[in-house]
Amino acid sequence: MKQAFIRAVSVMLVAAGLPLPAAAAAPEIDWIELVPAEQRATYDPAPPPPAHDYLTGEEGGLAAQQTLNFNVNKELEGREIKIPGFVVPLELDEAGNVTEFFLVPYFGACIHVPPPPPNQMIYVIIKQGIKLDSMYSAYWITGKMSARTRGTRLGSAAYTLAASEYEEYKF
Repeated sequence: MKQAFIRAVSVMLVAAGLPLPAAAAAPEIDWIELVPAEQRATYDPAPPPPAHDYLTGEEGGLAAQQTLNFNVNKELEGREIKIPGFVVPLELDEAGNVTEFFLVPYFGACIHVPPPPPNQMIYVIIKQGIKLDSMYSAYWITGKMSARTRGTRLGSAAYTLAASEYEEYKF
Protein backbone atom coordinates (compact mmCIF):
# COMPACT_ATOMS: atom_id res chain seq x y z
CA MET A 1 0.00 0.00 0.00
CA LYS A 2 2.81 2.43 0.91
CA GLN A 3 4.62 1.81 -2.42
CA ALA A 4 1.38 2.31 -4.35
CA PHE A 5 0.88 5.66 -2.63
CA ILE A 6 4.46 6.74 -3.37
CA ARG A 7 4.05 5.76 -7.04
CA ALA A 8 0.78 7.70 -7.27
CA VAL A 9 2.34 10.83 -5.76
CA SER A 10 5.37 10.49 -8.08
CA VAL A 11 3.10 10.26 -11.14
CA MET A 12 1.18 13.37 -10.04
CA LEU A 13 4.40 15.34 -9.45
CA VAL A 14 5.80 14.40 -12.87
CA ALA A 15 2.45 15.19 -14.56
CA ALA A 16 2.49 18.62 -12.89
CA GLY A 17 6.06 19.23 -14.08
CA LEU A 18 7.43 19.25 -10.54
CA PRO A 19 10.70 17.56 -9.53
CA LEU A 20 10.62 14.34 -7.58
CA PRO A 21 11.95 14.62 -4.03
CA ALA A 22 15.50 13.38 -3.58
CA ALA A 23 15.89 10.08 -1.80
CA ALA A 24 16.62 10.55 1.87
CA ALA A 25 20.30 10.20 2.59
CA ALA A 26 21.32 7.51 5.05
CA PRO A 27 22.06 9.07 8.44
CA GLU A 28 25.73 9.30 9.37
CA ILE A 29 26.48 7.50 12.60
CA ASP A 30 29.53 7.31 14.85
CA TRP A 31 31.07 4.15 16.31
CA ILE A 32 29.70 4.82 19.81
CA GLU A 33 26.19 4.31 18.37
CA LEU A 34 27.03 0.62 17.77
CA VAL A 35 27.31 0.15 21.54
CA PRO A 36 24.04 -0.31 23.48
CA ALA A 37 22.99 2.95 25.18
CA GLU A 38 23.44 1.51 28.67
CA GLN A 39 27.13 0.71 27.94
CA ARG A 40 28.16 4.01 26.33
CA ALA A 41 29.40 5.57 29.58
CA THR A 42 32.33 3.12 29.56
CA TYR A 43 33.01 3.35 25.80
CA ASP A 44 36.61 4.22 24.95
CA PRO A 45 37.22 5.14 21.29
CA ALA A 46 41.02 4.98 21.63
CA PRO A 47 42.70 1.99 20.01
CA PRO A 48 44.77 -0.31 22.20
CA PRO A 49 48.55 -0.04 21.87
CA PRO A 50 50.14 -1.78 18.87
CA ALA A 51 51.17 -5.39 19.42
CA HIS A 52 54.08 -6.21 17.14
CA ASP A 53 55.50 -9.07 19.20
CA TYR A 54 52.78 -11.55 20.05
CA LEU A 55 55.08 -14.01 21.83
CA THR A 56 55.24 -13.22 25.53
CA GLY A 57 56.10 -15.12 28.67
CA GLU A 58 58.25 -18.21 29.00
CA GLU A 59 56.14 -20.44 26.78
CA GLY A 60 55.20 -17.89 24.15
CA GLY A 61 51.70 -16.60 23.67
CA LEU A 62 48.86 -16.27 21.23
CA ALA A 63 48.19 -13.40 18.87
CA ALA A 64 46.62 -10.35 20.47
CA GLN A 65 43.18 -11.41 21.59
CA GLN A 66 39.92 -9.71 20.74
CA THR A 67 37.89 -8.59 23.75
CA LEU A 68 34.56 -10.34 23.25
CA ASN A 69 31.60 -7.99 23.57
CA PHE A 70 28.73 -8.98 21.29
CA ASN A 71 26.19 -6.56 22.84
CA VAL A 72 24.62 -4.58 20.00
CA ASN A 73 22.41 -1.54 19.58
CA LYS A 74 19.18 -3.23 18.48
CA GLU A 75 17.84 0.09 17.14
CA LEU A 76 20.26 -0.24 14.20
CA GLU A 77 18.73 -3.51 12.97
CA GLY A 78 17.50 -3.12 9.40
CA ARG A 79 18.41 0.56 9.20
CA GLU A 80 20.22 2.25 6.34
CA ILE A 81 23.33 3.93 7.78
CA LYS A 82 26.53 5.68 6.72
CA ILE A 83 29.66 5.16 8.84
CA PRO A 84 33.36 5.98 8.38
CA GLY A 85 36.12 3.48 9.02
CA PHE A 86 39.11 1.52 7.79
CA VAL A 87 38.95 -1.56 5.56
CA VAL A 88 40.47 -4.89 6.58
CA PRO A 89 40.17 -6.95 3.34
CA LEU A 90 38.78 -10.49 3.53
CA GLU A 91 37.67 -11.37 -0.03
CA LEU A 92 38.65 -10.04 -3.46
CA ASP A 93 36.99 -10.38 -6.86
CA GLU A 94 38.81 -11.31 -10.09
CA ALA A 95 39.76 -7.65 -10.66
CA GLY A 96 41.33 -7.32 -7.22
CA ASN A 97 38.49 -5.27 -5.73
CA VAL A 98 37.60 -5.91 -2.09
CA THR A 99 34.10 -7.43 -1.90
CA GLU A 100 34.07 -8.55 1.75
CA PHE A 101 35.86 -6.84 4.60
CA PHE A 102 35.78 -5.80 8.20
CA LEU A 103 35.10 -2.10 8.71
CA VAL A 104 36.92 -0.99 11.84
CA PRO A 105 37.14 2.34 13.70
CA TYR A 106 40.93 2.73 13.63
CA PHE A 107 43.83 1.96 11.33
CA GLY A 108 45.74 -1.27 11.89
CA ALA A 109 42.97 -3.18 13.65
CA CYS A 110 43.38 -6.92 13.10
CA ILE A 111 46.88 -6.37 11.72
CA HIS A 112 49.13 -4.38 14.08
CA VAL A 113 46.64 -3.69 16.83
CA PRO A 114 44.34 -6.13 18.62
CA PRO A 115 40.93 -6.28 16.93
CA PRO A 116 38.19 -4.10 18.41
CA PRO A 117 35.42 -5.91 20.27
CA PRO A 118 32.82 -7.51 17.94
CA ASN A 119 30.35 -4.70 18.63
CA GLN A 120 32.93 -2.31 17.16
CA MET A 121 33.51 -4.31 13.97
CA ILE A 122 31.23 -4.51 10.94
CA TYR A 123 31.42 -7.35 8.41
CA VAL A 124 30.72 -5.64 5.07
CA ILE A 125 29.63 -7.24 1.80
CA ILE A 126 29.72 -4.96 -1.26
CA LYS A 127 28.88 -6.52 -4.62
CA GLN A 128 30.62 -3.91 -6.80
CA GLY A 129 33.79 -4.10 -4.69
CA ILE A 130 36.14 -1.37 -3.53
CA LYS A 131 39.37 -0.59 -5.33
CA LEU A 132 41.73 0.09 -2.43
CA ASP A 133 44.41 2.57 -3.38
CA SER A 134 45.97 2.48 0.08
CA MET A 135 45.43 0.54 3.29
CA TYR A 136 45.82 3.88 5.08
CA SER A 137 42.69 5.34 3.49
CA ALA A 138 39.44 5.63 5.40
CA TYR A 139 36.05 5.26 3.72
CA TRP A 140 32.43 6.19 4.27
CA ILE A 141 30.37 3.02 3.83
CA THR A 142 26.60 3.20 3.30
CA GLY A 143 24.23 0.27 3.51
CA LYS A 144 21.69 -1.75 5.45
CA MET A 145 22.78 -2.80 8.93
CA SER A 146 22.05 -6.14 10.52
CA ALA A 147 22.95 -7.46 13.98
CA ARG A 148 24.24 -10.68 12.44
CA THR A 149 27.51 -12.08 13.80
CA ARG A 150 30.27 -13.08 11.37
CA GLY A 151 33.68 -14.43 12.26
CA THR A 152 37.00 -15.13 10.56
CA ARG A 153 40.48 -16.00 11.77
CA LEU A 154 41.11 -12.24 12.12
CA GLY A 155 38.22 -11.66 14.50
CA SER A 156 34.46 -11.56 14.92
CA ALA A 157 31.97 -8.83 14.06
CA ALA A 158 28.63 -8.41 15.81
CA TYR A 159 27.21 -6.52 12.81
CA THR A 160 26.88 -7.23 9.09
CA LEU A 161 26.34 -4.45 6.54
CA ALA A 162 25.03 -4.97 3.02
CA ALA A 163 26.82 -2.01 1.46
CA SER A 164 25.34 -0.09 -1.44
CA GLU A 165 27.81 2.82 -1.68
CA TYR A 166 31.25 3.90 -0.59
CA GLU A 167 33.39 7.00 -0.87
CA GLU A 168 36.81 7.95 0.40
CA TYR A 169 36.76 9.77 3.72
CA LYS A 170 38.33 13.22 3.46
CA PHE A 171 40.27 14.26 6.57
